Amino acid sequence: MARSRLRCALVTFCMSLLLAASSRAQTAPPADSLKGQLLAFGNRLGSQQAMSALATLTSIEVSTAPLGTSTGGFTFTFDPNLRTWTRSASTFGPSFAERSLTTGKAKVSAGFNFLHAGYDSFGGYDLQNGDLRPAQNVRSTATPISYTTLKMNMSSDTVVGFAHVGVTDNFDVGIAVPWVRVSLDAEGAFFNAAGSDLSAGQHPVIPMTTSSGVGDIAIFGKYQLYKHENGGVAAAVELRFPSGDKNELRGLGVTRTLAALIWSKGGKISPHANVGYEFWSDNVPIALDGSVFAKNQAKYAVGVEFEAHPRATIVVDLVGRQLMNGGQIGYQTFPASVGTGSADLLVGTPEGVGQVALAPGVKFNVWRSVLITGNVLASLTTGGVRARFIPVIGVDWAF
Repeated sequence: MARSRLRCALVTFCMSLLLAASSRAQTAPPADSLKGQLLAFGNRLGSQQAMSALATLTSIEVSTAPLGTSTGGFTFTFDPNLRTWTRSASTFGPSFAERSLTTGKAKVSAGFNFLHAGYDSFGGYDLQNGDLRPAQNVRSTATPISYTTLKMNMSSDTVVGFAHVGVTDNFDVGIAVPWVRVSLDAEGAFFNAAGSDLSAGQHPVIPMTTSSGVGDIAIFGKYQLYKHENGGVAAAVELRFPSGDKNELRGLGVTRTLAALIWSKGGKISPHANVGYEFWSDNVPIALDGSVFAKNQAKYAVGVEFEAHPRATIVVDLVGRQLMNGGQIGYQTFPASVGTGSADLLVGTPEGVGQVALAPGVKFNVWRSVLITGNVLASLTTGGVRARFIPVIGVDWAF
């Protein structure tokens, strides 16, 4: 009997919190997709809007995080006196930024990187310890529930294959194709004002679910505008296609165009800096009704390469992104659409969010023109969906 009363109370709670804003949702994703499961789960916990923001910001993180596919580690220039190709830099270049040097006419480099991201927080709320509350301060005589909690394990694994070719001595083109796997499981709970778990033994869950496929494919070009002492200034354009499934959190569903300027200087200690702006072809909804959305972002990177050995380069980069228009989350008070009462629900807000990461790493020339790379992206901020540490390993081969 007690279990039946609890189930009735939970149903009453969810019914009382179905807001008009939630019912104005756009076309619903497939129920068995990752986004569809998150929205349904959010409905059970009192806030579909929280899960809509979580799903979109996860897609943004997966699709726009640095992939480590900068221009190949070996760059060449033709020496007319020796009538042979010689390396134009003693270091092997950055991993999460670009340098102004180009690969060299008819020179090709290719490789792959593997990244693992275990997401630990959402908007500064821990995803794994129950701090995240989709609904809180529930004020209603229809239910004893005061707040709900969400615990989630979520990760992504990305293998990105990339290739670059020197069209001329000053112009490179390339492509990057990511294969992404996103995995998640979740557990919810309902608590009264005293902090007692009203759903002990009956927690709603999303069992471990995994989806994999192609992410957003990129093509890019870089033109060296000015060369000076194995460095100079270059301009770059990157085009990202909406090839990743946004309902499976692998893409954004929009075309993105990044325009950037690059500066670098050669030598045993080689600094570099990038700044760019990425234009999106459409809004990416964060709120269910599209009233809160993300669109466009600024990107930058600064760093330095150290020639630790003729076959080893140590790299330290600081990389950042500023998402425009939306990306932060906060609580908003809503009245119940049935009966009396109100609750504070977690929703996306129309404020951009910035993310910064420190990326130390090493590139080692293991054989001829083959490089093994190892890096770690260490997040310095808590905005959006965050993975505190993202290890990256890769191989880069020039031929």
